[in-house]
Amino acid sequence: MLGKVLGNRYEILEKVGEGGMAYVYKARCRLLNRIVAVKVLRQEFVDDEEFLEKFKNEAQSAASLTHPNIVNIYDVGEDSGVHYIVMEYVEGRVLKDIIRENGSLDQANALEITKQIAKALSLAHRKNIIHRDIKPHNILVTNEGIVKVVDFGIAKAVTSSTTTTMGNVIGSVHYFSPEQAKGRFVDPRSDLYSLGIVLYEMLSGRVPFKGDTPVNIALQHISEDICFPEDSPVSEDIKKLVYKLTQKNQSERYARADDLIKDIELIQKNVSPDFAGVDYNSCKTQKLENLGAELDKIQSAKKAEKPAEIKEVKEEESAMAKKPKIKHKKLLTTLAVILALIASIGATAGGFYIKDLMKPAQMSMPSLENMSVDEARKALEDMGLKLAIEKEIFSSDVSKDHIISQNPDAGTQVKKNYEVKVVVSKGGKLVSVPDFTGENIDSIDPMLSSKKFKEGIVNPVFSEEPEGTIISQSPSPYAKAEEGSEIDFVISKGKESVIVTVPNLIGNTISEARAKLSGITISGIDYIEDPDKEDGIIMKQSPAAGEKVESGSSINIVVNKISGDSKSQGSGGSSSEALVKKQLSIKLPEDRDSIKVTVKDSSGVVYDKTVNPKDLGGVLNVPIEGKRGTSKDYQIFVDGTSYYSGKVNF
Repeated sequence: MLGKVLGNRYEILEKVGEGGMAYVYKARCRLLNRIVAVKVLRQEFVDDEEFLEKFKNEAQSAASLTHPNIVNIYDVGEDSGVHYIVMEYVEGRVLKDIIRENGSLDQANALEITKQIAKALSLAHRKNIIHRDIKPHNILVTNEGIVKVVDFGIAKAVTSSTTTTMGNVIGSVHYFSPEQAKGRFVDPRSDLYSLGIVLYEMLSGRVPFKGDTPVNIALQHISEDICFPEDSPVSEDIKKLVYKLTQKNQSERYARADDLIKDIELIQKNVSPDFAGVDYNSCKTQKLENLGAELDKIQSAKKAEKPAEIKEVKEEESAMAKKPKIKHKKLLTTLAVILALIASIGATAGGFYIKDLMKPAQMSMPSLENMSVDEARKALEDMGLKLAIEKEIFSSDVSKDHIISQNPDAGTQVKKNYEVKVVVSKGGKLVSVPDFTGENIDSIDPMLSSKKFKEGIVNPVFSEEPEGTIISQSPSPYAKAEEGSEIDFVISKGKESVIVTVPNLIGNTISEARAKLSGITISGIDYIEDPDKEDGIIMKQSPAAGEKVESGSSINIVVNKISGDSKSQGSGGSSSEALVKKQLSIKLPEDRDSIKVTVKDSSGVVYDKTVNPKDLGGVLNVPIEGKRGTSKDYQIFVDGTSYYSGKVNF
């Protein structure tokens, strides 16, 4: 079962438990990607259609119960003859295990667990659902202390329609109500009796009645009072709560779970509830008188075949009739209990055997969907069935030569040699693959969907192309490929980052600095005038020499620029060679908040900065200079695009 996927949805992960009716597995729901519990019916239950129908109906009814203290039922299904229920997966422990390990629980904890169980029963009873099998084995306690009741409604399907194992009956009979032990009508008060037994066990560490046989235990439920040991530390109010829950007469118990909850909450507040109307001081410890002898008499009567033997039994019965009435009544009660238990553990076994002999040889149709034709044919031949291909159609969802659908459906009962018809996939249609190169990977989903392709493996590499740009694809553009198949892409993740060291530019001219720079550009040039320093040399730089920066970074410099007058006075040169300073006024686009402006002359970049046109009033003034009587050609770029070019005379 491990690794199997039920209903094409529930992947079995591990076995976590088992009971008389089913195995329980931890599974993952592929549709909702969550962990669930899957209860798989034992094989002996799957051939009885009447039971399966009742089981399905009861499980669906229980699925309507949504409550924090009830384990939710999510789904009921069948897959290749495997019948299962999908339930909420609870991280926690079974109450029975907690009692075994601790011996008993403290009174406050036992009361709180009982109250939470009662809340679950309250909702179920309002919806006319009786549990019928309240016991610690069916109570889970989460790691956060939340109590969860399992198997609502399922006990009814089991007890009314099928046999169960003797071990399961012995386990449940410790918690039977007297009316269950007698095989009589049960109602919500029967669940409350069983809850009283559970509370007693939590407080005492043991069940109130023990015996060698289910009959022995059941008779004690009918005739004996439940008593706490004389030295029990349990408070009187809690004892009375247990006594009221476990009254033999249904009418003397709590009528509703809500009434029980109210009394528990009073005790939790140290207030004594009103337990008037029931005698709590009549705790008896009667023992059954020679039960074994009485059972021997009943079994002897049951086996009687010869007239002489019948006569002996009648004489014995006549003698018994002369004994006190109470003895006769006890024998009748014992007989009634035996018959009730026989009904629960084996009354229908013979009927099942006869029904199986009368049925024609049939088998459950397996699921063939998504299997290859060869696999499906072999699976059917092993079962004595035949496969016939009804038609083949194109499908982008099912692989070529694999089965799309079948007739009859999985789970249908069919006879040997039945011919199963299947529809087989021819794969997707061959269509031309679109050209995605140059597109951004984030923008191609609509085109992929329209052309019925899927995105495959995306492999990013360093490239001069902008990040996310598709560099290549497989299959290549315009090749033929199956509709619905995947296309793999190689995309750019931008330029590879290279770290370079900033050189020392101080004392160099701009042209000398550009020759020194590798992987770094001059982006901003400012000027100062220092007559004591050589004209045209770099005075400052940022980043400083020795700093590590990424290749492609920029550097700002400050250049010494001596005015014409200072030059003439300092060097005696002619005024005709003096530098003339001007401003290049550039009207900028005003529809953007940020613009990168680059100005170049024949020597290179003279200005490179990012500005906000609104802060400048829409006009950027760039300082430029040239020797008097000369001219220079300037190119202006906005965001890397040529914006203006022209000549300036000095």
